[in-house]
Amino acid sequence: MEHLASNADVKPSSIESNERHLLALYAGPNAAYYERQFARLSKGGLANLQLHGAAAGLGPLWAAARGLWGCFWFGAAGEIIALIVLCRGLWGPPGPAEAAGIQGGTVLVGLGLLAAVKLIEGLVANWAYQRRFVRWRLDRSLPTGINTRAAVAGGVLMLIIYPLTVYRFSARQVAGFIATFPTTREIELYAARSIDRTVDWLVLNFETLFDAITHAVRLVLNFLELVFIGTPWPVMTLLLVLIAWRVAGRKVAVFTVLALAYIGFFGFWEKSMSTISLVGASVCICFIFGTPLGIWSAKSPRVDTILKPILDFMQTIPSFVYLVPAIAFFSIGKPPGVMATVIFAMPPMIRLTALGIQQVPGDVKEAAAAFGATPRQLLFKVELPLAVPSIMAGINQTIMMSLSMVVIAALIGAGGLGYDVLFALQHVEAGRGVLAGIAIAFCAMILDRIVQGAR
Repeated sequence: MEHLASNADVKPSSIESNERHLLALYAGPNAAYYERQFARLSKGGLANLQLHGAAAGLGPLWAAARGLWGCFWFGAAGEIIALIVLCRGLWGPPGPAEAAGIQGGTVLVGLGLLAAVKLIEGLVANWAYQRRFVRWRLDRSLPTGINTRAAVAGGVLMLIIYPLTVYRFSARQVAGFIATFPTTREIELYAARSIDRTVDWLVLNFETLFDAITHAVRLVLNFLELVFIGTPWPVMTLLLVLIAWRVAGRKVAVFTVLALAYIGFFGFWEKSMSTISLVGASVCICFIFGTPLGIWSAKSPRVDTILKPILDFMQTIPSFVYLVPAIAFFSIGKPPGVMATVIFAMPPMIRLTALGIQQVPGDVKEAAAAFGATPRQLLFKVELPLAVPSIMAGINQTIMMSLSMVVIAALIGAGGLGYDVLFALQHVEAGRGVLAGIAIAFCAMILDRIVQGAR
């Protein structure tokens, strides 16, 4: 019992010494001060907040030196607002307040705001520093003590942001190069003319290639339209329901029947089949070109580095912009609509194919290599089969993005259900637009459920 009691007496002191040691590593020379403050906060929480003089005086600079960038931006925003109010009261543009003779009141408000912000910065400092200490104990890679480089970075940010922002919102007359970006119209015109000349050169020198692509796309579209539109609607309905039932189950088959009934009863059958043909052609092209690019990206870090910014650009550029090169290179009609849809919908196919192959466990590949699998066998018999769920998810996303782009492609003559939506928008026919939109949604849901069932 005496032995147990002695151990119990030793443990708290050892724990406290360990805490002091960690706090000394974290806070440096000021460890004793922060030990007292952290103990107060641990006992009483926010009710025991105590003003930190240095944090209140230096403000965001103190927070930056200790890596508290959330406090830095909060304090900087509050101080800038207070300084703007203060400076507008001193030499800001004349207004009703000045006319009423209460400009001094604005100055007092600015001083009050600045004092309140400083008080909040001083009160919150120890609490924020304690929370960072807790994070540091779990992640020792976080900087400790006073970081000179971070303090210099915070000071530079304050020197840039404070004067320019306060001057912009408080001066009676702002310099033109600060109020508006210093540029000229000639830069935009020169860049636009250069792009126009490049497009004209490509059209003249690669006309045969673009005509061949247009012809190939039109052949695929004609075949798909022959299948979906030329086939009698009872036969096509039966085939789609059987596929849904076989791949995804009875519930999806029932939903397919109801969705196709809606499409047929409201007169959207032919246009819906045309839309599905456009989507089918786009998805086929995306799969043919996107899957090899995804495999190549997964196998080559250099290719992956090159493709990532290109795919980011393709996914962030507004979808309407894709119609411009499509018209320039392929004229108008369904083929340029398909090409614009392909460019818009291909990135998910590439990304998810690469992701699926990269996520194949390393021990599985090592086991296959140990049994003598060649790189080709490893790809086709191990990596691709295991990456099928991710690839199917890429196909699913490509289908959804193709359907969203098909509506926009109606602007250049792609037809389908997108034409009804566009017509309703131009003539402010809400009912027709809603009915066509529901038909597009049903087409998307049928394809989505079938693909998910295949997964």
